[in-house]
Amino acid sequence: MAESNPGPEGGGPLRGIRVLDLATPRAELAGCVLADLGAEVIKIEPPEGAASRRVPPFVNGNGTNGQGGNEHDTPPESLFWAAYGRGKLSHVVALAEPAGQAELRRLAAGADVLIESFDPGALDALGLGYAALRAVNPALVYVSVTPFGQDGPMAHAPASDLTVEAAGALLGLQGDGDRPPLPVGYPQARSHAGIQAAADAIIALNERARSGLGQHLDVSMQACMVWTLLQATGYPPNEGRDPPGSGPERTQPKPPRTAGLNTPELFACADGHVVCLMGPFATGLLTMVETAAWMAEEGPLPDAVAVHWATWPQDVEAGRLAMETVDAGAQHMIAFLAGKTKKELFARAFPKKMLIAPVNNVADLIEDEHFSARDYWIEIDGRRQPGCFAKLSRTPLGVGAPPPALGTANGAVHGERRLAAPSVHAGARRAQPFAGIKVADFAWAGVGPIISKALADHGATVVHVESRKRLDVVRALPPFKDRIVDPDRAQMMANFNSSKLGLALDFANDRGRGVARRLIDWADVVVESFTAGTMARLGLGWDTISRGRPDLIMLSTTLRGQTGPYNTYGGYGNQGAATAGIHGLTGWSDRAPAGPYGAYTDFIAPRFGVAALAAALYERGRSGRGQHIDLAQAEAAIHFIAPLVLDYTANGRIAGPAGHGSLECCPHGVYRAAGTERYVALSVETEAQWRGLKSVAPLAQFADPRFDAPEVRRAACADIDAALGAWCAEHEPFALAERLRGAGVPAAPVQWPSDLYRDPQLAHRGFFVTLDHSVMGPTPYDGPATRFSGTPAHLRKAAPTLGEDTDHVLRDLLGMDAAEVAEHR
Repeated sequence: MAESNPGPEGGGPLRGIRVLDLATPRAELAGCVLADLGAEVIKIEPPEGAASRRVPPFVNGNGTNGQGGNEHDTPPESLFWAAYGRGKLSHVVALAEPAGQAELRRLAAGADVLIESFDPGALDALGLGYAALRAVNPALVYVSVTPFGQDGPMAHAPASDLTVEAAGALLGLQGDGDRPPLPVGYPQARSHAGIQAAADAIIALNERARSGLGQHLDVSMQACMVWTLLQATGYPPNEGRDPPGSGPERTQPKPPRTAGLNTPELFACADGHVVCLMGPFATGLLTMVETAAWMAEEGPLPDAVAVHWATWPQDVEAGRLAMETVDAGAQHMIAFLAGKTKKELFARAFPKKMLIAPVNNVADLIEDEHFSARDYWIEIDGRRQPGCFAKLSRTPLGVGAPPPALGTANGAVHGERRLAAPSVHAGARRAQPFAGIKVADFAWAGVGPIISKALADHGATVVHVESRKRLDVVRALPPFKDRIVDPDRAQMMANFNSSKLGLALDFANDRGRGVARRLIDWADVVVESFTAGTMARLGLGWDTISRGRPDLIMLSTTLRGQTGPYNTYGGYGNQGAATAGIHGLTGWSDRAPAGPYGAYTDFIAPRFGVAALAAALYERGRSGRGQHIDLAQAEAAIHFIAPLVLDYTANGRIAGPAGHGSLECCPHGVYRAAGTERYVALSVETEAQWRGLKSVAPLAQFADPRFDAPEVRRAACADIDAALGAWCAEHEPFALAERLRGAGVPAAPVQWPSDLYRDPQLAHRGFFVTLDHSVMGPTPYDGPATRFSGTPAHLRKAAPTLGEDTDHVLRDLLGMDAAEVAEHR
């Protein structure tokens, strides 16, 4: 019998793959991820070094304003580069010179993947675009990352991370209603685009293994950001409005999650803040029950708390209990919890399964015993930083090599291929990358379903398993088609599960578990997101299902992973953002952090999960062997703030809420414009952009050339913001942003979700895809962030209603006869 759980193998699943990394800071993370997965990543740098070497923060606090001192100083060490340059080789190539162009063509002839994030057309002008390099190497996967895509009305618009976040509508959903909207407190668009590029490059490698052909991948940073909006894009077409409390309603008090229950999602505790969900739903109800019990242990309960909390929703509905009493009791609970420290709260919450998560800062992350128990942190150059974003059982990720010194690989990189070149069959028909791959999808909520959806959109047959007895939480959340509350009219669930088949299954009995096992035996890949240990208790754990199946791949994803002291801690992306240190960065320095919108890490972790799963499938194509993938969502998400972790381990700085502040740009802000709750975002990073801003904005008081220096502008930041604020308030935001872009200034209106459906760039890319749902009818779905030139992603069908395809799956996929199907029905 084949070994079911073979030991680790060295080299990573992408060993033998060569990557040419020409990325700017827009996509530096892409090459880092591919290097972690075992690829040989060659950083192609100009003679002065890649721009990522000059991105703050810096070691010893130098250069946080973007300046490294005078020309005689040693350039400061960038912690951005330390985080994302690791594991790479450095090869200096002067692309502007004919000899450098010839060198890149030589290297491209022996490469598998090329990643670049220059402005559209920049490499074409040098004879190094996709068409030119495809002629040199038809097997090359060429990935381009840009703010808006390679073509379309916005393709050549100047942009920054801030303005892309505004154009993608995330920014407009964040912050306090009495102040302008906020970006996430550390630039995020470039990381979303970077990991998207890495994952899609690996998907394309899977297809190339069949056809022998490469293709061009066009990644839009704006489209990547639209995919962070949770359920927001579903509101305009299904309920005819923007999400409650957003858009024109920003200044209005946010409606409570449960009518009459005014419990904040975030509150201050003795030494910081915690995220806590209370309410009539399962985990929120348990939090209330256990808090009341904790209070009873420490003293007499106030009258408002001395109720039967386990049944309060039914008691209110029956008229036995007043909602006012419930809310009063909840306020006592919040006051009680506020007197505890973060550690005290989590120590109580974890064993009791209360939905409470500390809002960690970077120091808390380093001190967290769970991360240490999982050997998450690595040490490079004497400094701790995030390690493996996922644990692969047979071909583990390899991290630890420090970023390269400039040009250390020159003369050492040969042009010949490290792998045998894929055979190219002229005229052969190309299939989608995962055509023929079968996936048993036991995941629920956000992360797992989005991972399996990526496989489905690229050709895999994915069966999504649900239970009527324990409804998926996203089927119970708005928006609902026509505002009719019904599990089969929930657009968030539909958006995460398009292209899949739906199977209803009851895990509570042996018969249902038997069907689950037959589905697993049918599948190539299993995806699950239950609490750690649940699948094993059902008799469907990795050690069991892989016995006799050396080719099986299983991905398990939870908030904190499959091992470690807190592996059974449950939560959603709200708790994920708090646990991973992202929540506390988003807000104003004089207030409690506002946090990112929604279940934010539910849109970071899937991209890492797709990269790991696609790499495992690619490796299986060579070895014939599968493996188990453990994706801890919080561990993946920390990579998005890795430079700030290094800023703490190198400099002792603990980043807090950033407001509109930026380490890289000045001015950098969101300014009120004409219209109800309308804003424009703009940022200036270069001297040319500053001069462009002065050419259109009334900034005469800053005409002195000394303001060309970023550090001088920073000293006058408040005055510059005041002048810009007064000017922007007089202008319509869309026209103003266009005028600013015309002067070379990165700018964008702060879009609402409803604006996305009128966005000319998204329309040009055909981003929204209308699918005919069996209950909701024709409904727009979020489409792919990346355009594949050879094998585009395809949303094949609307998401299934609950159990919609049960008969088809049982009969046609699992081979049951009519009597068996009827029996299981």
